[in-house]
Amino acid sequence: MTAAISKSEPQAPHATEIAVAPTAGERSAIRETVVACLTGIWSRTLQTTPIYPDSNFFDLGGDSLLAVGLLLEIERQFGRKFPITTIYDAPTITAQADLLESEGEAGFCPLVLLKSGDGSKPLFIVHGIGGTVIELDALGKQIRTDSPVYAIQARGLDGAEAPIESVAEMAAFYLDAIRQVQPVGPYYLAGYSFGGLVALEMARSLGEKDVALLLMIDSYALPTTWPLASRVSRSLRIWINRVRLLATLPAGEIAGKLSRRVNTLFWRKSSLGATDGATRPNPARRWLGEPDPSLPLVLRQVQDAGGVALMSYEPRPYNGKIVFLKAETTAVTFPARPANIWAGLAKSFELHAVPGDHASMIHRHSDRVADCISACLDQADIRVKTDAG
Repeated sequence: MTAAISKSEPQAPHATEIAVAPTAGERSAIRETVVACLTGIWSRTLQTTPIYPDSNFFDLGGDSLLAVGLLLEIERQFGRKFPITTIYDAPTITAQADLLESEGEAGFCPLVLLKSGDGSKPLFIVHGIGGTVIELDALGKQIRTDSPVYAIQARGLDGAEAPIESVAEMAAFYLDAIRQVQPVGPYYLAGYSFGGLVALEMARSLGEKDVALLLMIDSYALPTTWPLASRVSRSLRIWINRVRLLATLPAGEIAGKLSRRVNTLFWRKSSLGATDGATRPNPARRWLGEPDPSLPLVLRQVQDAGGVALMSYEPRPYNGKIVFLKAETTAVTFPARPANIWAGLAKSFELHAVPGDHASMIHRHSDRVADCISACLDQADIRVKTDAG
């Protein structure tokens, strides 16, 4: 009888099966611990103090390499792996603590808001060859406009999807994304370095009537696509520069320098089809160099995909206006006169020179470049209003 009763009675759960929700005090203590740990990681990574929960990573001097180190340290400490794109979605300690407390992962979006605005006529700036847009953060924030400024990052940075290996496919993918923010034109497009080529293809797909501004920031396709005169001029400048460098060396070092140069050329030729297993063979490394081995695999794969896209890209005519920003300090590998490259492919061409070289123009001189972009936006706005009137 007793046995029958005991079978019908509900059994108390084992002590280890009882789920007890943490109290408000416990949740607060856990949160404080997480924030304190993140603050320590940020301080070590950025080498600065004090750091507050709402301090912005980019305002503290964060860049792409520091972001990689930060997220790797977070993974070691918390056991949560986040893609590089997380730094845009959660650029503060508070936001990262929220992310660590959540279970889900945010879906990838190529658009990164650099500067908020009234929602009309956004400016979209396409990434460089590396695919990330951290380097565009300071530039975007300094552009004087009432409209939002977005950067466009490459697909594949989150490690969930394969990177795109075609400029035309990138253009189509990014146009789909910007139409979610701005369904109809006219559009304001820009691109830095390799991104200028993608912006050009986006403008070609839209048509000149739907493009209020096409801004290419020190952007060039491979020299093999340049007019003959520009290719010859580039080769002469490269050799003249090498002779000048050799002339500054002691006589005993010149032979060694030439020998190392020959070995380098031989190594490049023999390694064009080589791979370390992490990234597939990429002939673009002849022009771009080898990716930094310290970078995570996903970043190297995105850079390699950009290289493949660059190798197969052939600029085509655009029946609109190209506004070109050229670095005043021109690398010997770049054309001295961008108009010789682009003016023949566009209906009209406008050139602006800005301080710095290809890299420093968007870092140390980002304020001057932002001033130039702001002026170009103002002029484009006037044209749009005139056409509408």
